[in-house]
Amino acid sequence: MKAGMVFPDRTFEKAISSYSYDLVENIKKAGFSLEEITYSAGKPLSLFKKFSEIRKFDVIHIQHEYNLLGLYGIPFFFLYFYLFLSNVKIVTTMHTALSMKENFKGSKLKTLFRKILYFTQNRVIKWCSKKTIVHANFFKEILIKEYSFNPENVIVFPQAIIEKIKITPKEEAKKQLKLSGPVYLFMGGMVPDHGHDIIIKQSKKIGATILVVANPGAINDRNDKRTKSFLEENIRYVKKNNLSKYVRFDIFDINDKNPKWWKYFSAADLVLLPYRGGIGSGVYAHAMAAEVPVVASNILFFKEISEKFGCLKIAKKESDYPEIMKEAVIPINLKKMVLECKRYKKQFGLSNLSKEYKKVYKSLAN
Repeated sequence: MKAGMVFPDRTFEKAISSYSYDLVENIKKAGFSLEEITYSAGKPLSLFKKFSEIRKFDVIHIQHEYNLLGLYGIPFFFLYFYLFLSNVKIVTTMHTALSMKENFKGSKLKTLFRKILYFTQNRVIKWCSKKTIVHANFFKEILIKEYSFNPENVIVFPQAIIEKIKITPKEEAKKQLKLSGPVYLFMGGMVPDHGHDIIIKQSKKIGATILVVANPGAINDRNDKRTKSFLEENIRYVKKNNLSKYVRFDIFDINDKNPKWWKYFSAADLVLLPYRGGIGSGVYAHAMAAEVPVVASNILFFKEISEKFGCLKIAKKESDYPEIMKEAVIPINLKKMVLECKRYKKQFGLSNLSKEYKKVYKSLAN
């Protein structure tokens, strides 16, 4: 069997790309030959040029998010129909499965267009894919109830956790980064939906270091203007309200291949994910890799995890964060949460889940 995985390279996309490279590497370690087929995010021609090569595979695993190929995701239609007509068996990981009940920002016409597009694209994925993989049970429910997916063809695999990273002892990491006391970490993409401002506006009540580590521009959404304006808005707010004692910005080009990325996680007592919306989090997976507990918002993704694991605490409303964060860093509570991080990491580590992916591919051999 010749099998390959299609995903963006690291040129303009760092989240799904990094995740896919790690997954391929570990599936190979599990004893299954899997080839990488990469393209530049937002540039469909970079993938279309490889169509003649792709059609020679028996199984193709597509890492999918609606606009990864650009042009509102329309190029995915060409990819799926081409593979289907070439008799290639398709496995799709849907990193996002949007509900028709989702409220989109913008004009009613734009909302209508997006819903029609997602409605149609999800059905194309259903028709063309032998198996569809999602990272949470509520995604599966959306696909079954709203898009009529066959339950037997939808598999829930949580996002696989990196198992072997260099974890620096906490106090040593804090010393190297010139930090002290409780450290509450924001890591990665800085966009309004990630809720940095929710915490920053309550930083006096929290009374400890809110550490914001981010790139100066966009990484994955390719909307540089939105990222820069949100960053500048928060920096102005901190200066205007004399909050520099509580909030520190470390803004420079950083990603998970930079050793300093993991040093920040090592120094953190808690990782903050006060998302206003959204349906998943790569930063959460990295927090588990570094065995750092999380305080998060009440969105479905985090709620589902919190029902089975004690590695994160949920804020039901925005004003709850200061109290929950202070409670979480009480030594006895923090110790319990760290143990739960380790349990989550052990259960959903790359080595375990890679074996499950191997089973999925082999089930399509005939």
